[in-house]
This record gives sequence, C-alpha cells and structure tokens, in this order.
Amino acid sequence: MSNHWGVTTLDDLIRKIDKKASSPNNDNSYLKKLNEFLKDIKNKYGKILTVAATFLLEGFNEKGEIRLGKNKEFAEYFENMERLRTKSKQYYLISLEYHNGYLIEYYYDKCDKKGCPILMVGEPDGLNFEDKMNKAKIYEIKSFNLSDFYTKSKSKEDESLIKKVLNRVRTTSTQLTIYQYLLKKTKELGLIENIGGIESYGSIILYSTDIERLYDARRIIKQNFNRIISDSHKYDAYNLELRDEETTYMNGRNIYYFKIDFRTEYNQKTISTYLNNLYVSLESLKLKDNGIYKDFLYFE
Repeated sequence: MSNHWGVTTLDDLIRKIDKKASSPNNDNSYLKKLNEFLKDIKNKYGKILTVAATFLLEGFNEKGEIRLGKNKEFAEYFENMERLRTKSKQYYLISLEYHNGYLIEYYYDKCDKKGCPILMVGEPDGLNFEDKMNKAKIYEIKSFNLSDFYTKSKSKEDESLIKKVLNRVRTTSTQLTIYQYLLKKTKELGLIENIGGIESYGSIILYSTDIERLYDARRIIKQNFNRIISDSHKYDAYNLELRDEETTYMNGRNIYYFKIDFRTEYNQKTISTYLNNLYVSLESLKLKDNGIYKDFLYFE
C-alpha cells in the first residue's frame, strides 16, 4: 500500500476508496461493495484499529528508502509499467483479525466473543483474475537505484549488492504471502468470488542512468546467480530468472534497467509470525490521549 505506510484511519480509507471508485482504471463495482462493507464495520464497531499490511515490514524492507524523494517517481513508473504488462490492477484487500489485549480492549467501545477487531488492509502492486482459469495472480515490484547505491554505499564489494538483492527478494516474498492471505480473507468476507487458486509473482528491477553501473551490477549478479537462487529458497522464492537489459526514456533521460523475476509459494508460518508480531507490537505501543496509537495506527 504505497499510500499507507502502516498508518491510516478507517474514514481516510473510505474516502480514498470513494475517490478511486470514480476512476475508470479501477474495478468500480468491487470498490463500491468494499466501501459499503467498511461503512458497516464502522457502524458495528465504532472506532477500530486500521493497520496496513506493510506495518511491520517497513523496518527491514528498505521500500521506504526507495519510495522517498526523487526515487518515488521511478518506483511508481516501474509499478505502472508492470501493471500494463501483466494487465493487472490495484485492489484493496482486507481482513478482520481479532485480538484481546489490555491496551486494545481499553480503547474499544465494542468487542464480541471473538475479541476486539483489527482491520488489516493491503494493496499489492498488481492483481488480476483469469475467469477461464478461475485463478488470481498477484504481483509485487521492488525497484533499486544502482546510481544511489554506488554513490552512498561505503562498500563497493560484490557482497553488498548481493545482500541488497536478497533483502528485496525476502521482503517481496513476505509481502506476497501476506497479500495471498488477505485475498483469501477478502473472499471469505464475500467481497470477491470464484477464486480457485492464487499465484504470486515478484520482480526486482535494478536501474540506473549510467549504463556502466548497470553492466557492472548485472555482471556481479550473473556471476553469483546460483547462490542468489539457493538463498532465495529460504524465503519461499523460486524460479528466479535474470532478464536482459532494457532502456526506457523518462524525464528527458535514458533509464537503463534489468529485472529479476520469480515466483513465491504461500507459507502459513510467515502469516502466523506476522500476526503474532503485530499483536505484540500493538500491546507494546503507548496510546496517547488524542486517540493516536503512537505514530503508526489511528482509531476512529
């Protein structure tokens, strides 16, 4: 969710969905159905914790770094480009999680037998549905500015670049697992129908305005690709493919890039760990009198 770095309000989310529903590039029927569902949730529970799926990932996935400042436009450009290639769209996916904890219960007006609800919201970079195959495909894209890396990195060694790539594979795979979980939960809530299977795809896009930087990085990755493949299996990432260099023109400059594409497998242990860490984090954060749950979460 590029607009929700682990922080939003339910009203804010409803407003954003209202705005998106007016765009011809979105599935308006789904957005309208989702918005009505969220309004019913607000009527039922009143104030509710609303948490972005990336809340606990920001600390280690470095996506925040590459989406700030001048790199944000490149990240969004590559994401839009991949959506066009895969004929996918962005969908809000949700899950209602329930938890009983002192701080959470204290600030809730309405809980039920399941506990106090927490609304999880995710927005993968791309999602499409194949009617004939009864299948959903989820896409997540990470981009990496090689010019910034070689300018800022204290180490020019190959190992530093390999670790950056593996880190992005890990976090992409984790996010895709969370989005698969949210898609299943969204289906259980009756908002999406007829999903017979889910496949997830990740892409790491390395780019630079300096073609020599790009050649150097691709040479290093190619020489170590068997190791990257092996290490990626630990993160449930498989079928890695190193793509050829390509060029695109943006803001008066040539941008050189290549991709590492891969598939990921769903791992329930990843979800269990994520939810457990989420509950622990919520209990450890201090609630302020103005209704803000530290700097990360908001009540309505």
